[in-house]
Amino acid sequence: MLVPYSTDAPIYHWPFATVATIVVNVLVFLTVVPLPEEQQEWVFEHFALVYGTWNPVQWLTSNYLHAGFMHMLGNMVVLWGIGVIVEGKVGWWRFLLMYNGIGLFQCGLEQTLMVMAEEGGSLGASAIIYGLIAIAMVWAPKNELTCLLTWGIHSTTFDLPIATYAGISMGIELLLGVLTITKMSATGTMVVITSQVLHLMGAATGFVVGAAMVKWKWVDCENWDLFSVYQGRHMLTREELAAEELNSEESQAKRASLLEQMQGQFRECLTAGACKPALVFHRRGQQQFREAWKVSDEQLVELMNLLRKAEQWDDAVKLMGEYLKTPRSRGMAVRLALAQILVERVNRPRQALKVLAQIDSQKLPQPQRETLKKLQERAEQAAEDAPVELAEDW
Repeated sequence: MLVPYSTDAPIYHWPFATVATIVVNVLVFLTVVPLPEEQQEWVFEHFALVYGTWNPVQWLTSNYLHAGFMHMLGNMVVLWGIGVIVEGKVGWWRFLLMYNGIGLFQCGLEQTLMVMAEEGGSLGASAIIYGLIAIAMVWAPKNELTCLLTWGIHSTTFDLPIATYAGISMGIELLLGVLTITKMSATGTMVVITSQVLHLMGAATGFVVGAAMVKWKWVDCENWDLFSVYQGRHMLTREELAAEELNSEESQAKRASLLEQMQGQFRECLTAGACKPALVFHRRGQQQFREAWKVSDEQLVELMNLLRKAEQWDDAVKLMGEYLKTPRSRGMAVRLALAQILVERVNRPRQALKVLAQIDSQKLPQPQRETLKKLQERAEQAAEDAPVELAEDW
């Protein structure tokens, strides 16, 4: 007997539901065993999964009945070793949904397939246990299980990867199933359904559930799930994973949606004349989206005018300086306005002279030429008495 009892898989939730499920199974067994034979037969007739009928109540209750002590004990010890892993990743209520959901589905399918049978039935949590083994294999294939192997009076312990343990468990069931069917066929016995088939049905159900939860990101396996391991993603660095996530289609779609939303909020702030919130959205967009953050010349000039009107001179100067670092359609007009602020509002005449020096007066209309000349004279006069300042390249 191969019994898993410990694991190195990361556990984020204490296995309350696993322990409670084991307790319920044991209590049900201890309640049914002392009953007289007739009462036991009544319990099994009404609550085990009976073929030839269709009773959804039995889809649940049959999972908590066992045929004998070793049947119950074997299921419960494996439930502990595997349930800790599964519940440890999703918590108690999700574990209970999965545990009972696998049982309901497998039993419902089984009873439906056997609805025309004249006799027979099944009971026990084995199919659910195999379903949980398959889930653990999907979620943590490379984590190890510490197992106890017993044969006769001898025993030993060793570590196995969860994927290896699952492969051994299901491989044994597959082999026994083939041998059983072959033997029954050779003796002329009609093969209906074997316990090994039921166990593998549970494993298949668990595999689908585990894979779906990984696919839909209902469980965080930290890139150590079966599919990530197969793709080699568990070997990627944190930076490589971040870059991969950023370039994924889902991330790109979310990024595009957020960009559109922020641009809409920026435009709304401009329309409402709210310069401070508009500037915040603009700065956040530049930082978060970089080259993807597109703002038209008209919008930037409108924001500059709002800042000037609100006398937010430092913010206006910084925004104008950024505007002038790249060729712009309104560069001349912005330079004149910036120079005026530098001279009249923030006492930076030397910076104003540097800004004005890049204006070709021959390209200006006559009124703006006169404005340029006056600003140059005022800046030169102010620069004589102004303290030394560090001029930026605008």
